Amino acid sequence: MSDVRLRNLRESDIAPLVYVREHEYDGMAFPGGFDDEQRALLYERVAHSGDFHLGEYLLAIEVEGRLVGEIQARSAPHAMPPGVFELGVALFDETDRGRGIGTKAVGLMTQRLFADGEAHRVQATTDVDNAAMRGSLERLGFRMEGVLRGFMPSKDGPRDYAMYALTEEDYEAVRKTWT
Repeated sequence: MSDVRLRNLRESDIAPLVYVREHEYDGMAFPGGFDDEQRALLYERVAHSGDFHLGEYLLAIEVEGRLVGEIQARSAPHAMPPGVFELGVALFDETDRGRGIGTKAVGLMTQRLFADGEAHRVQATTDVDNAAMRGSLERLGFRMEGVLRGFMPSKDGPRDYAMYALTEEDYEAVRKTWT
């Protein structure tokens, strides 16, 4: 999907970002609701979109001029070794899933991190039952490294998550295959 692009979030994106946080949504649930403190933090994160701020890069995923999701590359000081980034990606509307948008967005963010020389490892976790995301990561050359048992809270109890990673060496070997 060539029309996928990453861009800085804008003030006009705040309403849809708040909406997905205030409503039950796969992978972006806020137990107890999305409160004023979280809303203020979202405004700050949007204001600094594209900059490394609060341990993350936060960007919009856009298709044909339409905001369809967001992607983060997190590397919080004292939580991650220098040069290690954890990706998080969310596509807001179910109709945008399964079309290669998430794969393209992950590839673009990964490419940016390695091209800028900031990363020597990019990793991502996903629910062990999320076959679509696991397939996306594998198509990009990420390798499954193991299962994080009881990792992610959910309404049904902690979920197991699969850990995937792409090292700089892996990236150099596979990047030519990305389209």
